[in-house]
Amino acid sequence: MGKGFRPFTHYRFCDEAQKTAMASEAKRQAFRTQGAFFKSRRVALLLNKLPQLFNVLKGEMSLVGPKPESPAYVAQYEEAFRSILTVAPGITDLSSIERQANRSLAPEDEKAGAAYTRRRLPQRIKLAKAYVQCRSFSIDLKIFFSAMLRLFLTSPAPFRSESEKEEKQIKDVLFHFRGSIIFSMHLVAIVACNYAAFLLRFDGSLSSELNLLFLKTIPFVALIRLACLYSFGLNHGLWRYTGVRDMLNLGWAVFISSTLIWGLIHYLPWAAYPRSIYLIDSILLLVVLSVLRSSKRIYSTLRQTGVGARKVLIIGAGNAGEMIVRDMKQDRRYDSRPVAFIDDDPKKRFKKIHNIPVIGNTHEIEEAFANVHPDEILIAIPSASPLEIKKIINRCKPLQCPIKTLPSLASAYGRKVSVSDIRMLDIEDLIGRAEIHIHDPAVGKKIEGKRVLITGAGGSIGSELCRQVAAFHPEEMILFERNENNLYRIELDLLEKTPDLPLRCVLADIVDTERVNQVFLEAQPQIVFHAAAYKHVPMMEKNPFEAVRNNIIGTYRLLSASDRYGVEEFVLISTDKAVSPSSVMGASKRVAEMMVRYFDGKSKTKLVSVRFGNVLESSGSIVPLFRERIKNRQVIKVTHPEVKRYFISLQEAVQLVLEASVLGVGGEVFVLDMGKAIKILDLAKTMITLSGFTPEDDIPIQMIGLRPGEKLHEGLFEDNEEVIQTRHEKIRLARNEKISIDLLSYIERFAAMDAQTCPKDIKSLLKELIPSYLQSAPPLASVSDPAAEESKV
Repeated sequence: MGKGFRPFTHYRFCDEAQKTAMASEAKRQAFRTQGAFFKSRRVALLLNKLPQLFNVLKGEMSLVGPKPESPAYVAQYEEAFRSILTVAPGITDLSSIERQANRSLAPEDEKAGAAYTRRRLPQRIKLAKAYVQCRSFSIDLKIFFSAMLRLFLTSPAPFRSESEKEEKQIKDVLFHFRGSIIFSMHLVAIVACNYAAFLLRFDGSLSSELNLLFLKTIPFVALIRLACLYSFGLNHGLWRYTGVRDMLNLGWAVFISSTLIWGLIHYLPWAAYPRSIYLIDSILLLVVLSVLRSSKRIYSTLRQTGVGARKVLIIGAGNAGEMIVRDMKQDRRYDSRPVAFIDDDPKKRFKKIHNIPVIGNTHEIEEAFANVHPDEILIAIPSASPLEIKKIINRCKPLQCPIKTLPSLASAYGRKVSVSDIRMLDIEDLIGRAEIHIHDPAVGKKIEGKRVLITGAGGSIGSELCRQVAAFHPEEMILFERNENNLYRIELDLLEKTPDLPLRCVLADIVDTERVNQVFLEAQPQIVFHAAAYKHVPMMEKNPFEAVRNNIIGTYRLLSASDRYGVEEFVLISTDKAVSPSSVMGASKRVAEMMVRYFDGKSKTKLVSVRFGNVLESSGSIVPLFRERIKNRQVIKVTHPEVKRYFISLQEAVQLVLEASVLGVGGEVFVLDMGKAIKILDLAKTMITLSGFTPEDDIPIQMIGLRPGEKLHEGLFEDNEEVIQTRHEKIRLARNEKISIDLLSYIERFAAMDAQTCPKDIKSLLKELIPSYLQSAPPLASVSDPAAEESKV
């Protein structure tokens, strides 16, 4: 059985092999006829195999191997059988297991007629060829136990396999019988260890009385052992992942079963049962089952040569790093080979984990890199803060090596991590902003049970607002969106995550006064989050009327409807481009902020503005565009080497918007903490480097010049605004003087404009209303490439 257990391993395709197959097949057919008279099919099947056992003893056959086929079929498929008959024929094989699960052909009729040659024979040949190519002792052992089990247990579920790969085909056949195979292996091990215990105890010489004692007690021993192994779940685990917990369970199962066996035999009339047998049997069984369960891991480790695999330097020798290394070493499908650890714990220095050395700390990354020359670096510290990750990234950047990391979620929930958890670094990892979570119960109290309307519900900010607001169980959510596809997507998302939440999806434009009033009249919203706005700076420079129409007039329509229909609170989403605006888009959003302050004292609705910078990963933003260009090895286009922008994650921005809405009493402009501004050029270089490329050499960076309406630096506060820190550490208040001008008259003048209005007139009116509005026109560069677009709010 198996390559190392056959009396010979290679047959020539010759008359002798055919004669052996014919003789064995003839004997098998004769005993099959006799076995048909038996009522028990299992007994008939057992007797059917007896003649072939003589062939095994004579060395003409093996226990496991391709079953002999009729000479007529061998001659018909001579080319296929040429490889099959290079190994010894066997009593049982994969086709026997497959046939036992598939009852489409009766055993006595499977050899007759065209049905066999059309359906059964090709499958048998296919499985036999697969076995010949992939045969090993472990596969033989599994097939043997499966065949033995068929004599005693009910058939498993039907087998279905259409795989073309031989090795996978064998695994598919055996996997359906996995539980039965483990059961039978446990049974054989229990019986063998118990008998071996008798032999060891009596120096290999057993009297007839001792043999009789063994036969009397072994059924009880086996039953108790199997029950304990099953109760500890040892029949179901995957052996390739066997760990310390499995070994502890195995130890408890053996100990408890030994105690039960002692108790049972002690009260039965077998006083002569030697007490030392309990100890010897337990030790033998524990060793044998431990070796069996560890065999898969040992075999996988020995097969993992690592030749040609990508060398990985792992930063972090903690639990996550250990699990990653173990997973890489166990599964040869991963094209990764760990070569060294980096860890700041001095106690781990020069120690080894799974035979992988810890060669330094994070301050010695360059030296370690020079010693092991890895193909990539993996940061395996899920519990590290974003700032700590950023420090490690900065030390790795000069190495120009791809850097990957593990998600922090694995650490937060304490689950096991594997190679499949490894991901590329996100932009949040590069910027190093810490995650925040809403902890103010006032947010939930304000939203729960209220009717909430969100404009621009299908956009980046709007859709995230919808998701986070839905978590606080409002009475109803009104999704106001003019883009059909975006509205449909967010509706499906919310229905899947919060199926019990009442939704009202409104496909409409905020500048449509009649439609806005109709929605407010029917839905009666109590809270309005206004996220609908035009945000593309270059596009609004080309279409200033649309910016005014949507960002100014649309906001005015919503403010008026909110006051008219008794909305309790109105929250405007603003942008840092409203500060000393240099673009039509920024100026239009500044006017929206002014309207919130102007109408707050004149309206029953509490009006609040929230201002923040660029949102990471928003639709059309610079980060996914850079990532796509890096992936395609295309030129990265940056407007100016000194351009800086503030960045915030989408989830963090929306969380802080909800927090700010609680802080306001009316008329405030809240500004979110954006951290430090980041150079777009540095961002591009970092993304290129961490992807394993060299800036300029592998991926060029082209300066295209500032576009109309752009500034080198964005600010968060006007010069005349007083900055006040709120009780929330990440939210500040921009206090300004009250608006003394007649803002309503300006709104009427904007409303009187149309698509024929000269852009200069629109900009002149904006300048008249906003003295800080700069109408400078930077040199126009080619802006047709979308990768040059800056990220938006």
